Amino acid sequence: MIYTENNISPVREEDLYEEEWKTLEYIRNHKPELEQEYIMNIHKGRQGILQRLFQAMIRERVIEDERVIWQKGKISIQLSGRKTLEISVKRLHSLGRFDITGDAIVYGYESPILLAHPAQLLELFRQEGLLEGVMEKQYQRFKLEIQNGVANLTLALAGASHRKRELAALAEYKQIHTSLDWVFQQAKTKKDFSPLAFYEQWVVEGHPLHPGAKTKFGLDPADVIRYSPEWGALPEVALIAVAKGFCQTTSIDEQNVTTRLYEEYEGLQPVVEKTLRAQGLDDAQFELVPVHPWQFDHTLFNFYKEEIEKKQIVPIPDFRIPAQALVSFRSLAPLQDRGEKKHHIKTAVNVQTTSAVRTVSPQSVENGPIISKILASIQERENQFSGTLVVLQERAGIYFQPANLELSEENRWILQANLASILRENPENYVKNEDEIPMPAAALLAESPISGKPIAVELIDKLADHYQLVDVEDAAVFFIERYANISLPGLIILMVRYGISLEAHMQNSVSVFRNGEPVRILIRDFGGVRILPERLKKNGFQAEFHPGSSTVTHNVDELRKIITYSVMQNHFAELITCLVRALDVNEEKLWRPIVSVCKDVFETLKKDPEIKEQAAADEQALFEPMIDLKALATMRLCGDVTAYSYMKVPNPMINREGETM
Repeated sequence: MIYTENNISPVREEDLYEEEWKTLEYIRNHKPELEQEYIMNIHKGRQGILQRLFQAMIRERVIEDERVIWQKGKISIQLSGRKTLEISVKRLHSLGRFDITGDAIVYGYESPILLAHPAQLLELFRQEGLLEGVMEKQYQRFKLEIQNGVANLTLALAGASHRKRELAALAEYKQIHTSLDWVFQQAKTKKDFSPLAFYEQWVVEGHPLHPGAKTKFGLDPADVIRYSPEWGALPEVALIAVAKGFCQTTSIDEQNVTTRLYEEYEGLQPVVEKTLRAQGLDDAQFELVPVHPWQFDHTLFNFYKEEIEKKQIVPIPDFRIPAQALVSFRSLAPLQDRGEKKHHIKTAVNVQTTSAVRTVSPQSVENGPIISKILASIQERENQFSGTLVVLQERAGIYFQPANLELSEENRWILQANLASILRENPENYVKNEDEIPMPAAALLAESPISGKPIAVELIDKLADHYQLVDVEDAAVFFIERYANISLPGLIILMVRYGISLEAHMQNSVSVFRNGEPVRILIRDFGGVRILPERLKKNGFQAEFHPGSSTVTHNVDELRKIITYSVMQNHFAELITCLVRALDVNEEKLWRPIVSVCKDVFETLKKDPEIKEQAAADEQALFEPMIDLKALATMRLCGDVTAYSYMKVPNPMINREGETM
């Protein structure tokens, strides 16, 4: 019998799902010091995915509304016959979010049945005919994703417990009580310490709403531990030389990936020259592609065997770039001393994390420098958005270009996207002094490894102390107001005036704080950017994007959805929900400064006669009583990750009387 935390829901070893058992077996054989932590977190890992899955089924109306009964402190789902599924609910939030507590229990049999694993919840809904229209293939795939995610969340929680115990002991010895103080102390004493990477690696639980938050198909437990940020991973980036006739390079200027790497890594060029010349090759005829070590070990020699044999692709075995894993897994931060400004490296990894395989498409490589140049010009025109919003440039990229003209488009794309890389500006280039702390916005929701509070609450505590704010709700409102002021004006101006919507969700955003106060936000990654060409052209920008790019849209609603979903729902709403849970503050009060900032920006934009009408239309869309919610579980059940599915939910910026707050 396995007893989990506080002896809740004992689990027998024979009741473990295959992924859980495989992970536990690996730990027993290779990491026995983690066994107790893994066992103690089984219930929490299952509950974490169950919360996301059950919430998605209700919010996305996968379960018909008429079957859902909301009662005080619980939700009941009416099943066939007299059966009901009941789960206790601790708190309701805006946008259909709610917090469940305790187990899912089915009543109506001779004795109640406990659903101990989220896969059992999915199985129940299937048996009851509640997943109508879902094909068997998609159902089975989604169930496997859920099982994989549970095992990996449990593993992540176990790893965090282990790392936290070590860090907390050091912090206690140094009389440090928050992660903020720890970061300040480390930055002062270690020139190679990265505050950003520190916080990236404490985002343990992944996407707060996605049922596949910790899905990592293709990685075994050893790989997860070796390469994942929540394990403090230090992957070493491999380098591949590709003949110039077999690759496509892009750049924001005259320097490409190869020349930038040679400039940033002393000793690299001689190693490449020696390796190629030893094989009778001219090093001047090759370009470098940075490759994730997992991709090097598992994909390179399978996908490109023929090209390697023909010396069109040549691995460079004697040089690796030490790096730190970041939240996005495939993006890596090279180890460096403060001020070196080495680029972050986005690599291709043929692994499904959350809901997509994390390769790097030719579209991303081609479009990145183009978008970067446009945004650099816009930022200059807009007076750098008063220094509060910075869009990080994708300065150079490269991808493999197969010579075989008989390849299908699908196979050509696979070969292009699996050997590709992008060099992106280092966010820490924009940290202006030692009093500033950068972190991925996703870290705001994470539990501090030192205080145990959400990191956002540590910041609010520091803010309150700095400004001598006694009331915690006042401090939280002030924090949100400052956060809205540094981010929303720039994002709204880009959408309304220039037709560019940045996917500024919490993973893509790096927030910078001073004395707990938000002072700057940096936006990275153009994968989800949407551009409306007619607005861009009105401002004198002409750009040719990679053919077929989803980046370009002629549907203004798609432009607006990026802001309403990724910014308002998947950033601000998550931050507000975290603060409501932790501080028990009034949610409506936290939305008010966001509404006020948005209204002020739109009022200014509407004074410009050239964009008055589009600004008014965009404003109306943002403040519609019902707004679009991305249906995360529905997309997985339908097997479609290329087109977004949406549901309508009440807009939290509209009060009960249907008016803006």
